[in-house]
Amino acid sequence: MNAKQQQLARITALLEQHTQRATYGAVGGIVGLPAQSVMSGQMKMPRNSWVVSTTTKRPTGYSPQECHPLLARNAEVIRDTETLRAWLDRHGW
Repeated sequence: MNAKQQQLARITALLEQHTQRATYGAVGGIVGLPAQSVMSGQMKMPRNSWVVSTTTKRPTGYSPQECHPLLARNAEVIRDTETLRAWLDRHGW
């Protein structure tokens, strides 16, 4: 696992732990990848479903079974890198 994948795994674990969604762009800004490729190669599974589209607020291409059951519990979606970075710092990043 390379450094970007490790960062992504840590981010998705924290998002899941705190039932918090963040956009592809926000996460991509942290790990240094473009929004459209930030989740490329990642399994479609509940932990990864916290990274979502800005428009739909849902993960792109996921079936309902692949989404975390608490995905919509928190209406807030972190939309930008600076906000996500501050959120991560407050949550043990």
